[in-house]
Amino acid sequence: MSVAFSRLFIAAALLLTVPAAAQELKQTPGSQITVTQCDPHRHPAGYAGHPWIDPYGIYHTAHDFPYTVGYLGVAYTNDAPKDAKEVDFGLVSRGSLIAIAKDVGNFTTGAKIDHEFSVDPEIFPIGTAFPYCAVLRVKYADGTQWRNPSPPSQ
Repeated sequence: MSVAFSRLFIAAALLLTVPAAAQELKQTPGSQITVTQCDPHRHPAGYAGHPWIDPYGIYHTAHDFPYTVGYLGVAYTNDAPKDAKEVDFGLVSRGSLIAIAKDVGNFTTGAKIDHEFSVDPEIFPIGTAFPYCAVLRVKYADGTQWRNPSPPSQ
């Protein structure tokens, strides 16, 4: 094995060991929402469930899943100077919008939110290690809204 190949192999191995938290997530400019985790994943049938939010924004308590379910885990912070009451996220893979999640609640300034939303399990496998969660819309408690001026294409 040549010295150059050995160095390349070691560099590649080191890149694979970088924790996901160390990777910088793509953000949506102007949204005033900072996404700290975007985790699309599946749970197999029979998995001991956990609380989740359906596509209509309804919260569900934990239960065993009767079939394979797709989820989008999103952790984020409201950085706006006012409370938000709805945040719409879009899961983007390879430049296309493949799923939408709506979070409803009272999200105060600086609040750290960590929720899981159901998504269509048919989006898996995603086919890339770098999907991201784009902010599509933020509705504030005072009735004003921010809409993404350049939303991802479907």
